[in-house]
Amino acid sequence: MNKKLLLNLFLIMLLLIGCSSTTQDEPQASPPNVDTETEAEIADTTTQDDPQALPQAFPPEVVAEIQAEMDDLTAGARPPGMVVWIDAPEYQFTGASGSANLTDATPMPPEGAFRIGSITKMFTATVIMQLAEDGVLTPDDPLGLWLPEVAEQLPYGDQITLRHLLTHTSGLFNVVEHEAYYADLFTEMVVDETTGNVTLDCVERDPNDTLARYVYGKEAQFEPGAQWRYSNTNYTLLGMVIEAAAQMPLAEAYRTHIYEPLGLTSTFLDCYEAPVVDLVHGYTASGDTMTDVTELHESVGWSAGGLVSTAPDLIAFARGLFGGALFDNPESLAAMTTPAPGSTYGLGVMLQQEYMGHAGYIAGFRSVLNYAPELDTVVVMLYNSDTADPEQSQADMMNPVFPLLPAAE
Repeated sequence: MNKKLLLNLFLIMLLLIGCSSTTQDEPQASPPNVDTETEAEIADTTTQDDPQALPQAFPPEVVAEIQAEMDDLTAGARPPGMVVWIDAPEYQFTGASGSANLTDATPMPPEGAFRIGSITKMFTATVIMQLAEDGVLTPDDPLGLWLPEVAEQLPYGDQITLRHLLTHTSGLFNVVEHEAYYADLFTEMVVDETTGNVTLDCVERDPNDTLARYVYGKEAQFEPGAQWRYSNTNYTLLGMVIEAAAQMPLAEAYRTHIYEPLGLTSTFLDCYEAPVVDLVHGYTASGDTMTDVTELHESVGWSAGGLVSTAPDLIAFARGLFGGALFDNPESLAAMTTPAPGSTYGLGVMLQQEYMGHAGYIAGFRSVLNYAPELDTVVVMLYNSDTADPEQSQADMMNPVFPLLPAAE
């Protein structure tokens, strides 16, 4: 694929991000349908000996219906591969379909690692609230308390609080909507003229440089607190606050505050620490043309969208977060799941009728992590393509499950 076509793809991505509200921030041979082993096909002797010890597999007919929905999607190559995990009090589904690598038709593993885009914001907001519990900061601290030189260069910088950043009510310009953002990616990336694969080397980018290049000098979209508008800039600033307040690199803060307490072993901040697991291949597409962008590292994402993770780690994170294990005070979780005025967004958490969680969108990958409090159920859907939307398919995956999930007490 030539650079002109790739630039058009990235401009389309920019438009998608700019037009989205609560959601974020393809021929080689069509991938075969892959019959991946699921919990229904693997006898769990622990569960059989003690039915209360672990969730059991959904009934075979439910497993088959979910798997059929997944296989229908990957048969059309949008996405080429996907992972779905459903974790309920009494049942669990762990499934995959399609390909993790189109070049050699590697089957997608249920434990495959994906870039999770803006699901990262849930991790960032969680660390901020943990620091608040520790008395290090408060959500109502002015930004200038932690980043005085940065605040001086932002419109209404003397009025913006951490809460404004957490809830996307700061009015700050969105870094990825700058006219030069995708143009810079286009300039820096390398296209293999033989395979069409795209590479953008990992770079530990200074967030101060990111702000200087894409944010400083841009007018405010509104006064802080006056409206709601999604902006990745908010979470870039929160990552900087975490480093200042916790006095450690952001990757270390995630590890000490979240990974280690919850036992996450396959999550890491891309380009800012050594990888702990290999990524599945990610793809972008235009018409019948599929481009491998696995090595396109959008490290500008950082605290707003830079994490790599797996479905089991995301299930554990959601259980730790929404189950209260990451907080000492229940009011911390209550604050995160209370919408800002005039929005359906809390502190790093999207709030819908049945679900709370976040979606993720980054080159080559899309994802969604949702928790249904009435059913005490976590749903994770991961796609290795940025041109298909897991949120649109979530209902189809969950419809056969709902009759088996009584409301939580």
